Order: sequence, then C-alpha cells, then structure tokens
Amino acid sequence: AGPVGAITATAPVTDGETVELTPAELSAIRQIADEIKQETTQNDGPAPGVSAFSAKGEAGKKFIELLKKSPGLFKSAVSKAKEGRDAFNKWMGKQNVAVRGAWWLLSGGVQTWVFDELVKMVQG
Repeated sequence: AGPVGAITATAPVTDGETVELTPAELSAIRQIADEIKQETTQNDGPAPGVSAFSAKGEAGKKFIELLKKSPGLFKSAVSKAKEGRDAFNKWMGKQNVAVRGAWWLLSGGVQTWVFDELVKMVQG
C-alpha cells in the first residue's frame, strides 16, 4: 500500500507498469493536460502567423513537459519508447487518466513527434 493520498490508475493493474503519482505531480500534470486540451480544441485553426504544425508542435512539447513533472513517469516513458511504439502505446494506456487524456488529445502526427523525441533521448 502506498502513502495516504497517493493517486493511482483508475483500473487495477498488476503488471507494475502504472506509475504512481504524488498529489503534487498529479496537480502539475493536470494543469499541463488542461493547457494541451485548450491548445488542441481552442480554435479551428492556428493563430495568425502560426502554422498548424508549429501549434501542434507546441502541444507535443507540453506533453513532454507533462511527463517530466514526474521523474518516475518520464523515466518509464523513455524506457517504453526504447521498446517500440506498440509497447509505448500499451504502457500509455495504463497510466493515470490525466496522462492518458492529454496523450489522446494529441493528433497522430504530434504523437509520432513525441515518441520520436523520447527515442532520441534514449539514444542521446
């Protein structure tokens, strides 16, 4: 059993892949997840002078920032990226609802960019 107030995934997981988040980590992650949601749903198009790709790229950068709010989550994400896209997506499906929600708000192209950046970190 974890400390009182520890936040875990909503579904019981027995494989040890779900990263437990402290209340402070969860709060920071939720804030960034909300920012991603606002950026991805705010407008029909990017702001004047901003390409659609750069607007989406900002959401990808925010997602990596979200992962870094929990050192355990970030380390696990990089490790799963090393194992490949299928392993990463399976792992992602077992994380806290705020993390999963932010991930699924990203378009496929932005998810690919985030995954590629995590793989670069493994190789770096």
